[in-house]
Amino acid sequence: MCPLGHAAWETFRALLDGRMITDRATKLPDDVAPLDLVRAVGCTGISQHSITDPAIDLAERAAREAMAEAGAEPDELATFIGASKGAVYAMAGAAKDGCETVPPDARLAIATGPHGYVAHHLCRRLKLQGAHNVVAACASSLTALHCARLALQRPGGPGKALVITAEASLLPLFVHSYQRLRVLSKLSRDEYLGRPLDKNRNGFVLAEQAAAVVIERVQARRAGQFELVDTAIACESKDIVRNSSDMPALRRVADRILTRMKVDVIHPHATGTIEHDPAELAAYEHPDSAIYACKGALGHGLGAAGLVALVIARLCARTKRTPPMPWITDPISPEIIAGGQSLNKEDATTHAVFAAGFGGHVAGALARG
Repeated sequence: MCPLGHAAWETFRALLDGRMITDRATKLPDDVAPLDLVRAVGCTGISQHSITDPAIDLAERAAREAMAEAGAEPDELATFIGASKGAVYAMAGAAKDGCETVPPDARLAIATGPHGYVAHHLCRRLKLQGAHNVVAACASSLTALHCARLALQRPGGPGKALVITAEASLLPLFVHSYQRLRVLSKLSRDEYLGRPLDKNRNGFVLAEQAAAVVIERVQARRAGQFELVDTAIACESKDIVRNSSDMPALRRVADRILTRMKVDVIHPHATGTIEHDPAELAAYEHPDSAIYACKGALGHGLGAAGLVALVIARLCARTKRTPPMPWITDPISPEIIAGGQSLNKEDATTHAVFAAGFGGHVAGALARG
């Protein structure tokens, strides 16, 4: 679920066609206000009139799609929710109304917090038995996936798990915060573009996103299954915002993920900020793999970004196709192009997905199909 599509295959079709959410900006007036620009480009369109919070509606749709495809029933699933923000619209609305006029549901948002509020409503709507909340900045969804995988491996643990992520936080507070941190692309109609892995990158584009997957413990891999081979997480203590320039936590995760087997495609976090992208690529040291950075087309889904990339990886493996990256005109490294050119699409079945966030949180996943 993202601005390019309301379902996984619809989104993947748009990616294969070379579409980007920033294509929307061409239809806006020259003098569009920055906040209007961010919302026009990054909103999904179906979530803006939620009776609870946009993140809940997005998460519910993604979860229902994942459960339907897996043929899974809610009562057999251990549920893990990974999001960095949670229900921030509900929290902001509750605070704005003031204590004397807060309606009952808004009081629930205050009492449970933005993440507990999401879990409450998803469990009620989907009839889930309960949910574990995982918060690890932009690595939240892959960290939740890691926790779910460990739960399935535990003796006596659940046989299936549902991992859900959703981010909808296009509020002035966050837009201005990212702008002050100088990680947001320039807020003008013609320059608000995400260019990860390109020398002309100048920051990321914000977008509402949601994704969900069902993972199952099996004795042996069956034909056609997308196997989650491994996951790993780490954290470094540089400071609350920046990663260390040599990214030791990411290097540790990448060393585990990329040495298990030959990796056909790497899906980096690749935000499109000046400092992050080259430092991240240097941490992989894996020039034989193709690279696909989905944020150039989908924008940055914050905590949802990692699981969104994993769903895209599954569709790449299923179709043996990797979408183009039309925003790259001058790659920061020749390996970005070389890896894709040398890739045998029929053998592109093994994918490594990474996420790295504020506070040094890092996560990675290795999967093959």
